[in-house]
Amino acid sequence: MREEPLAERYAKALLAASQEGGAADRVAQDLLFLRRLQAEVPELLSFLAHPRVDPAAKERLLLALDAALHPYTLNLLRLLVRRGRAGLLPALVPAYFAAWEGQGGPVHVVVRTAQPLPPEDQAKLRARLKEALGREVALEEEVAPELLAGVELVIGGKRWDASVRGRLGRLRRALGG
Repeated sequence: MREEPLAERYAKALLAASQEGGAADRVAQDLLFLRRLQAEVPELLSFLAHPRVDPAAKERLLLALDAALHPYTLNLLRLLVRRGRAGLLPALVPAYFAAWEGQGGPVHVVVRTAQPLPPEDQAKLRARLKEALGREVALEEEVAPELLAGVELVIGGKRWDASVRGRLGRLRRALGG
């Protein structure tokens, strides 16, 4: 029998606690916020995971995030840092959404666009995906200027590319180039 990966165990425990406290959606938003923060500040994860960084400095950083994060998310982050497992954070996001989706929660959809989607377009996309998938949708938006225009969707590990870059690539392959 395969041992469950550590990130999945932490994600399932976080989900169980957040569902019990009625905060599953808020914790999901926190995890997406942490993913964006890590993308904007790549040194963040190294700082939190490095064993030689003073634990008090790590705690000060976590306290600075206190107002932005739900207590469940912050407590898990503190636990990961104290146990030297902050490196699990990137794997925690997909594991949390997979566990939540497995329990009937929303489908996690990553939408990549060349420019940020206005809120009304996000709402329209969410509604269309809900209709197509038959379930609520948790959208995670990524801005990818290299797409030029259009959209790329990632649902359940599968990618649907309706971007200009994707169309040009398909045209190039069709023409034998």
